[in-house]
Amino acid sequence: MGVFHVASRILNTLHHRYQNSEEIQKLIEDNHRAVLAAALLHDIGHAPFSHAMERLFSANADHEKRTMLLIQDESLGIPQILEKVGVQAEDVISILEKLHKYRFLCDIVSSQLDADRMDYLLRDSLFTGVEYGHYDLEWVSSHLCLGKRPHNEEAETEIKNTNLRLCLDEKRGLFAAEQLIIGRYHMSMQVYFHAATRMWEALLLCLLRRAAELSRDDNLALPGVTLLPGTPPALLEFLQKEGGIDNSLFLRLDDGVISSAMENWRDSSDDFVAEVSSAFLERRKRIGPDKKKLFKLYDLSGKDLLSLGKLLGILEKETEKFPAYKWELDDIKKWPLYKDFLSNIKKAGTVENVSDASSIFLSDGDLSSDAQPAELSSFIFQSMGDNPLDVTRLFVHYTLVEEIDSLMDEFKLS
Repeated sequence: MGVFHVASRILNTLHHRYQNSEEIQKLIEDNHRAVLAAALLHDIGHAPFSHAMERLFSANADHEKRTMLLIQDESLGIPQILEKVGVQAEDVISILEKLHKYRFLCDIVSSQLDADRMDYLLRDSLFTGVEYGHYDLEWVSSHLCLGKRPHNEEAETEIKNTNLRLCLDEKRGLFAAEQLIIGRYHMSMQVYFHAATRMWEALLLCLLRRAAELSRDDNLALPGVTLLPGTPPALLEFLQKEGGIDNSLFLRLDDGVISSAMENWRDSSDDFVAEVSSAFLERRKRIGPDKKKLFKLYDLSGKDLLSLGKLLGILEKETEKFPAYKWELDDIKKWPLYKDFLSNIKKAGTVENVSDASSIFLSDGDLSSDAQPAELSSFIFQSMGDNPLDVTRLFVHYTLVEEIDSLMDEFKLS
């Protein structure tokens, strides 16, 4: 709903700014509902616990793909509901996939200046009790405009205005854009990718990895066996099929379903499942009378890659000694702080191959003027584009710590 609200504000800003352009007015009025529908539906393909689950099963690695399937699935009724308000599911999908002929409409929902980012930074700051993600939403949303895609050699296209991008006013928007991108950087480092956050995600992933293993165990069919007691059928099938379930079943899963299952798993006859379920629900990082850490963190950022590769090779090969559900590699390598236009050009080789770049653009608002990538006017954007995050952590269950410590010493990773 927050993304819907911000997207609506963006459309209203553009509608007001270009009130003297009949073409832009009509474009916005004709596509207004499709953009808002895309804003509402853009993340319905997320599995429970959001991005964390993308690392569990490959079937859920791309939530955007699942989103498209859900929107198109007539058995769920979404296309029919959209049609009642004059929106075609195909138009919503084209906006989300950045294939709509009017690219600035896609930018509103999916770009580095989109309604999603503007919403979640403020919302996450509020609910986590930190100040890092704050920026001036009022200023940003009121100084949005349009500009032609950079380096577009065609003055006119077959359909006018197809090359327009969502921009910030070049005289008033740069510092607001910097504030937004710095806020995202701080939230990433202090919330989204913080070691404590990722530890809980690792704990969840290890628990579900073990549960998936047990869900395929023939012993479950025997009476009196309580490996996964009280597991909802939808979750059981999700685990057995490693996320590859149909859309209707997928929609029956949410955080509450898994949390409820964990409550029952406290009584599992599998010690790991019982222990980790209780720890997760009670938010306990330490267990037992000696208060040992349930999972130990090894920070491997910046370590020798060859030695790190040898360590991971042993963990992946010797599965009986190092079960996959007792350790989790948290590898945030080359995660871009900002996807700058110039770096995209270097990678693609030609300007034409980066026509869908999601950089933040600045413009004077004139529909005939070229939009300029923000990094041309800001050393902050330049530095972020050239310096992606490089974080590597290993979370290990306490029963493996002694063995891992030995390997760390052997490969000089301590």
